[in-house]
Amino acid sequence: MRLEERRLLKLALVGGGVIALIPVLYLTFLLVWGSSLTPRPTPSPTPAPPLINHALWARAGGGRATELRAVNPINVAGLVICSNLNGGSDDAQSLDAEGLAECAKWLPALHGLEYLSNLHGQDHQIQRASFRGGASSMATMLRLTYSWTREEFLNTLAAQADLGYGWKGMEAAARGFFGRSAIDLTLAQSAFLASRVGDTQTDPWCEPAIATAMRNRVLDRMRVNGAVSAADSEAASAAELDLAPPPEGRPPCGK
Repeated sequence: MRLEERRLLKLALVGGGVIALIPVLYLTFLLVWGSSLTPRPTPSPTPAPPLINHALWARAGGGRATELRAVNPINVAGLVICSNLNGGSDDAQSLDAEGLAECAKWLPALHGLEYLSNLHGQDHQIQRASFRGGASSMATMLRLTYSWTREEFLNTLAAQADLGYGWKGMEAAARGFFGRSAIDLTLAQSAFLASRVGDTQTDPWCEPAIATAMRNRVLDRMRVNGAVSAADSEAASAAELDLAPPPEGRPPCGK
């Protein structure tokens, strides 16, 4: 190899190494600086019912994974490539249940982690639309993937999720929507509550068909994840919503 070729090869290797370090340095910056913006999140000590956790894992995009995985350049690249190969966009949530279960092995429950990180920022009066808010949210998500277990994530999501109508957490929402405790919910009811995480615009009393479709998408994911059998998923998908009377003060349908 001639001297000029060796120099070009050396420059290419050095340049490639610098480029590869950029996302690592960026994530490190976000973790160090962003972490200073909000206190460290604390996992909920209260275990959620297993059926609720299976439904939340499906809603969050956890797939068949059994643990969280760190947000790092390798896993992000794996998720993006897998999503595109399976007919989706760079956002794993655009995939169908089978594709999501396949790609979630790279970054399980990324959608739910982002949601919980945003809630944490809101609790500390940080606006997500700002650069400071985005950095704080990303730093919180990095913290969660590096230090929390799957159970800690799910229990906290079950305790803190906004389900609409002023109901925070699965227990309050279970009593509001169905007049019973979360531990007594059926499969269909658990999937319904999970479907509302991050999507509370639908009024299930006025838009039952849309609410049912949202619930059934969670049930389909649970089936693909192996959390429930195909027969149980099919039976739950055919069930009526069977909601309790709407809360007082809720605007009537059509207004």
